[in-house]
Order: sequence, then C-alpha cells, then structure tokens
Amino acid sequence: MKYLIALAAAIAMPITAAAGKPGVDAFFDAMAISVPPGQQPQFVVGDNLAGYFEGYTQSYDRGAGYTIRNASMFEGYATFVNGTPNERTRSSEQVLPYGHRVRHAGGAIEEMALLSKKHALAIRLTNPADAELAVQALLKAPGAIGRDGDVVVVAPADAMGLFTAIAANRPFVLGDGLTLRSAQAVRDMTVVVAFGDTAAQASERALAQVKLEPIDAERKALYEALTKSYLSTSDAEYNKALNWAKAASRMFVVEEFGTGIWAGLPWFRDNWGRDTFIALPGTLLVSGQFDEAKAVLSNFARYQNLREPRDKEYGRIPNRVAAGDSIIYNTVDGTPWMLREAFEYIQYTGDKAFARQMYQLALPYFDGALANYVDQDGLLAHDSADTWMDARIDNKDPWSARGPRAVEIQALWHTALKTGAWLATQAGDKGRARQWNALAAKAQRSFLKLYWDGSSMADRLRDDASRDTKIRPNQLMLVSIPFDDFIAPLVQARVTRNAVSELLYPYGIASLSQNDPYFHPRHENPAFHHKDAAYHQGTIWGWNAGFTVTALNKFGYQDLAWKLSQNLGQQILGLGTLGNMSELLDALPGDDGKPTPSGTYAQSWSVAEYARNGYQDYVGFRPRLLDNTLAFTPAIPAAWSEFYATLPFGAADSIEVDFRRVGKQQHWTLRLNGGAPRKVSFNFLNGDKSRSQLAFELAPGKPALLVTGGGKATVNGKPLAVRPRQASYASEIGELVFQTPRRYRADDFPMLKSKDALKGIVERKEYR
Repeated sequence: MKYLIALAAAIAMPITAAAGKPGVDAFFDAMAISVPPGQQPQFVVGDNLAGYFEGYTQSYDRGAGYTIRNASMFEGYATFVNGTPNERTRSSEQVLPYGHRVRHAGGAIEEMALLSKKHALAIRLTNPADAELAVQALLKAPGAIGRDGDVVVVAPADAMGLFTAIAANRPFVLGDGLTLRSAQAVRDMTVVVAFGDTAAQASERALAQVKLEPIDAERKALYEALTKSYLSTSDAEYNKALNWAKAASRMFVVEEFGTGIWAGLPWFRDNWGRDTFIALPGTLLVSGQFDEAKAVLSNFARYQNLREPRDKEYGRIPNRVAAGDSIIYNTVDGTPWMLREAFEYIQYTGDKAFARQMYQLALPYFDGALANYVDQDGLLAHDSADTWMDARIDNKDPWSARGPRAVEIQALWHTALKTGAWLATQAGDKGRARQWNALAAKAQRSFLKLYWDGSSMADRLRDDASRDTKIRPNQLMLVSIPFDDFIAPLVQARVTRNAVSELLYPYGIASLSQNDPYFHPRHENPAFHHKDAAYHQGTIWGWNAGFTVTALNKFGYQDLAWKLSQNLGQQILGLGTLGNMSELLDALPGDDGKPTPSGTYAQSWSVAEYARNGYQDYVGFRPRLLDNTLAFTPAIPAAWSEFYATLPFGAADSIEVDFRRVGKQQHWTLRLNGGAPRKVSFNFLNGDKSRSQLAFELAPGKPALLVTGGGKATVNGKPLAVRPRQASYASEIGELVFQTPRRYRADDFPMLKSKDALKGIVERKEYR
C-alpha cells in the first residue's frame, strides 16, 4: 500500500514542484566564482559577434580588454564614489559568465557585462546611499573626443579602428579621461560603451542599450539560453562546472564569417572545420540551440571546395575559415565530422528537410574522396598531417606522422558513408545509397584485419602497411564516433582497457604513453625542443577527455569517468582562465604537483565536450526523432543520489527527468512537454556492467514513473518487457585506475637527452 501511495504521489506531482530550475538571481549566484583580494586570475567573455573581453580580477586594465575582430578597443574601467576611487585591487570579486561583479568595502558594487550581439558593454555602479557616482572608460587609443547631447563620441585613432560611443542612464558631467560623473547624487548609475563603424552607428547602439536595464536584460537572455537544457545533480560543484562549460561553449559561437564556432582564444579566433563539428553537439545540440546548429552547418556548407573535380581537395569543407578570404582545405576529417553532426542534428530535431541540403554536400565530397583518397581496401587515405594531430616542422614535415591511414579516420569514414547513404535514400537516389552502403561494408570488413592483432589496435597504418602501435587515445574514437558498432563490442572493450590503463591520468588523457620513447613531458620546454614537438607527443588535450568518458560509460565504468569529470570541473572553476578550459595541459604535473595549462587559454572543444558528457553520457540522452524515439543510455555515477534535467528536442519539445536512487533501484519520473506521444527507449546498466533494453510510450503532460533494478523494470507499477542489450565486458576490461604520472627528470626521457631530438629523427626520416 505504501508503494502504491508513493507511486500515485510521484505521478501526480508536477515535476517542477519537486525539483526544477532556479530563478535568474539564484542561478547566477550559484555560478559566481569568488576571488578574494590578493589574487588576479584571468577571465574571458564573448559578444557572439566578432569580439571578446579578456580581463583579470582585482585589476583595472590588465589583459586585452574588449577586442573586436583584430582591434583591441577597450582596456577596462574605473569607478568613483564622491570623487574617491573604488580600489578594486583590495576588493572581493566574482567572475560571472557575462562579466564580473566587484563588492567594495564601502558598500559600493560595480558590475560589468559584455552584451551579446550588441558590440557594446555595460557598467553598473550602485551605492548604499545617495552620492556622486562616476565611471571612467579606459580606451586603448582614443582619438578626438566630442559630446553630442546625451552621448560622448570618440573617434578612432587610426583608419583601422572603430568609433566609440558612451552613454549613461543618468544626467552626467563629462570629466577628464572620459569620466562620466552623475550630475546629482544618486544610488545607481549605468554606463554603456558601444562601438561602430561610424559615429552614428556607435551612438545609436549606446543610446538604445542605455534606455534599457542592459545588464539585467543580458542576465535574463543568458539565463534563458543556459537553462533551455538543464541538469542539476546532487553534486553542487559539478553543477557549477557544467553550467560554466555550457556558458564557455556558447561564448565561442560567433558571426564573424557567418554563424560559426571559434576554436580558441586568443590565437584560434577562426572557424576551424574539425574543431567546429567536434564542439557542435556539446555547444548547440545538448543545449537545445538547434537553429544556431543548423546555421553553423549551412554556413560551412557554402565554403565547400567545388573547384575543378580533379582538385585533390575537391568536395571538402575548409580546415579553416579566417579573415581576408583565408580558406584552406588541408583536413581529411572535417567533412566526415560535419556529416556526422548533420545527421545528429536531424536526429535531435526531426528536420528531415535539411537532409536535402546535406545530400548536396555529400555528393561532391564522396566524388572527391573516391577519386583521390580511397584505397583498394575501401579505407580513406590522407596526408600525414591532415588529422587532428596536424603539427608540422616549418610547415613541412609532420611532427607526429599519422598517414596514410589513421585509426579514427576510418571510423569517421564509415560513419560518413552510412550517413551519406541515408541522405541519398531520403533524396530518392537509390543507386548512390547502395554504392555508399557497399563502400561502408567494405571498409568495415577490411578494418579489423589490418588494424587489430587480437590484443592491440594500431594507431595508423604506415606507408608500407605496417602497424604503428604507439599507444594513443585515438583508438577510443572507435567507440565514440560511430552511431552503430563499427567494430565488435568485445574489441571496443579491449581498446578501452588498453588506452585507459596506459594513458589516463586524474587530470586528463595523454596523447602518447609516458613509456614511449617519443614522449615529451612538457609542452613548452624551450631548453630542449620547440613546443610543437610535444604538441601531440604526450601533451594532454582537454577535448580528448570527452570521448574517454563516452567509452568508459558505455561499459559501466562511469565511476572512474566521474572522477575524471570532477577533476576537469575543478580545472574549469579554478585553473588558469576561470570558467573555461585551456587547449592543453602538460603531460606531467608541475613541480607543485598541479596540472600546468598550456596552448590557448580558452578552447571551445574542451568545454563543449565536458558539457556533452553530462547530457549524452551520464544522463545518456540521445534522441532519435527519425524513428520518434527518445533514447536514453544512462551511466549514472554512484555519487549521484538524484538529479533533475530538462532535455530539449524537436521544434520546441522537451522531456523533464527527475531521478532518485531508492535502495538498489533507480526511479525515473519522466514528463513529456510537446504535442505528440513519443517512444521512450532505455538501455540501462545492470550491476554486472551488462546493459538491458526496454521501451514504452510516453504521452505529453502525463508523468510516468520508471523503476529499474535487478534486471527488471516497471512503468507506473506495471512490468515492462526487458531484453539483453549488451553483454558485460567487466572480465575483459578488469579494474581500471588512473595512471600514476612519472616524476619530471629530464634524464629519464629520451626526447630530452639532446636538443631537438625529435626534430632530428623526423628530418633524418627515421620517425616510426
């Protein structure tokens, strides 16, 4: 009877009454990263157009400030109360996903927000009592200054700059050094600094924003974007890191070359094909920003190489789209990644009409690939530096050759062919559907015979067809990339064991085993080598943690994955750039035992993969709207006693999930928000790490309580049919633990025994 009462209560209770999303203020209060006086960590926010603001806490002008395109326009600002400067260096500061907030000892609070898609920023100063308030804008190189009524206009110092307009929500007196002082005593003052190609454009932008409450409007808009999808677990620190990863990912979505995703800051402010589509699911699909995802796909399609078909790069999308029509196509995997993400977008949205556009992209791509790069085994060949491990010595020889047939490229090729066959079927092109499916089958048949020897997976096949057995993380993408099994689950399990047991540290997965003679323990180590020598020879890439978590969770090792995610969360919240992730970490910790960031200080695919893992790999939500199915393959860490999630899909639909552990059972309360019933599929883990499958129909507005445990399941108290889905591979994989990083002693590593050791090996053609 007690069970029936509890069941009835769970079904009847609106899901948001039990859990749900916080309000705007509570949401950002929980996200705030507090920095006490005496520190100066870096932070960065973006304007989603072509600019970003780089600053440091407890500082007035350290960092690049507001950079638009290649022009650094705005250094920072200072505030005053009754003529006395607020000493930011002595104050407590909070970093927020739109800017920062500073609380001063006298009670004054200053807050800055970079305004999304406005080419403007806003500064708000509040004080507990009426006072003369003032804000000083610190411009990089101001030209002539003039006042036109309620707006101050600053001309650019050179022809490459922009006009600056400054306006306030209070009557003001313009003082020295672009200081706007309130004309009378007030308790708050908001100043907007806007930029434009002309004085009129900048003024119009500043005046339009200052009439609003621009910081409040920015907070509300960002809140709506960040909570369209939502995940809140029993671990508050993880929730904070996850929301920061989503905010950081969103920061990289820009309009500079059409809708795209910057790769990183400060020097990868371009749209890179590979990086864009690796980052896309964590940036725009799990967050429910489907219109932007479609725009990114459509925009990249217009840059496809459609020159002479005999061109060796015919049919490819760019490796990079940059300013000045700088478009290059030297990437083997950019187009396969794009096709994969086009299909994933269609699965999330049900947008079958988009298939026609992607079919038009697939046609020249496969024509070019078949003419230039497909070998007799049906595999996709490529140049040695055309994978993501693409560094070259003086733009010539590759530092880490992976040609002509790298392992993950074949998983991408097979996935692209299967996607292309589906697109062709939708277009009514049965001939190409058959051709591409046949090619996919051929590649699949060839792959294991050539790459797998029964115990180890080759990272690539060399020119002489020999197997390169360096232990790298790329083999894990055999698990994460395909939508269906490219290789047998047993082989996937062994691959997971081999890679994780050799490469995974608590803070990330190494790009090469520390026991390999080519291993470089530090990225920047100029006494011994150029930094690119280490770029893919041990250095840890943040985005690689994403597919590592995917592989671990598939086979029931989510508790090890969770420890990794916790460490990555600590990096997001406290290592390097606050609220973001660097491109790289040194393979081995620094002398203080802590990870050392390197490369760009903020990298899109690093944070995007962290966000994707939360939704796709822990909660396990991957909708398949092509067959009207909301599919879950969850791997809930033991540390999660409960979670609440809102998961968007389709045009404007979502499913809400309220999860609770009850003894050895998992209770899932599901509520569908939308216009039509959906099939719900669960591929759930059992205690022995096997998986079982169940399915049922969920109607809109009618919550259902799914209970799983002991290999059995009920929905609303009624037994469900459960069938085996995946065997347990625990005996094959065994216990997995983090690798212990070696101590850094130069004499212990062959690549540090002489200056530029790897460069010499490569240039002597001795690299294996």
